[in-house]
Amino acid sequence: MNLTLRQLRAFAAVAETGSFTAAAQQLHLTQSALSVLVRELEREMGVQLFDRHTRRVQLSDAGREFLPSVHRLLGDLSSAVAGVTDLRDKKKGLLRLAAPQLMACTLMPRVIAVYREAYPDIDVRLADTLPEHLLAGVMAGDVELAVGQDVATDDGAIERRTLFRDRHWLICPPGHAFAKRRKVRWHELEPYTFIAPTRDFRQRVLPELAPAERAYMLRPGTQEVSYMTTALGMVASGLGLTVCPTYSAPLVRAHGLQMVRLESPDFHREVCVYSAARRTLSPAAASFVEILERFAKAQQKG
Repeated sequence: MNLTLRQLRAFAAVAETGSFTAAAQQLHLTQSALSVLVRELEREMGVQLFDRHTRRVQLSDAGREFLPSVHRLLGDLSSAVAGVTDLRDKKKGLLRLAAPQLMACTLMPRVIAVYREAYPDIDVRLADTLPEHLLAGVMAGDVELAVGQDVATDDGAIERRTLFRDRHWLICPPGHAFAKRRKVRWHELEPYTFIAPTRDFRQRVLPELAPAERAYMLRPGTQEVSYMTTALGMVASGLGLTVCPTYSAPLVRAHGLQMVRLESPDFHREVCVYSAARRTLSPAAASFVEILERFAKAQQKG
């Protein structure tokens, strides 16, 4: 049996109005076109759905039996279409995100605030995580997007889109000798204790340093912590110096610390957005990426 949506709507309209003329007007069809749809439906089902009289059309017993099911079907279809349309128009939905702890408390809240202003009916859930666990939620399907600094993606299951390249700055207390400087070179850090802000920081920066600076980073006195907040707390207490990306500026200021340009060499890392490679982004996620990209452009200009 091959019933069509147009046939079912024609049947329901005639049943509700009791008239082929009124039903045709309701559906913006000619009366002859409407009659063809109803006859096709009756032929497919093998029963007569209406008793046709000169002045009025009435449902047959089969038609009365069939009508509640048609109403349910059309109602369910209408609800389904409305639900998908709401998702398309970002009038409802749930967007799950992941970001490393530093980004989760600096950049992401600002982006989410802008997004929620534009799409107030989307429920946004942010999971903060360790950098090395950033992609686990995407792989497991627990989050749709992950935002963070560049991490290896080697199996083709993750799609990576670069948002911007962010430089790292030297962080020192306001009373430090470097605090009033416009820039500091890596070799000038040698007299001071360095606090590596993440477990993988030294591994990433070492290839870019000259031999003397590399030796400085590897000496026993170098501290190594898992979280940027720990490094900032230690710097605030005069226990050493650290570095951090530009987007962490609000957190640096909250600790009362100074950011000084660090160069020779400049150390940059890409900030990327990650998603499942074989899964189409939901409308909510796609619009979030658009807002992220606007932030990226502003970050580059800044």
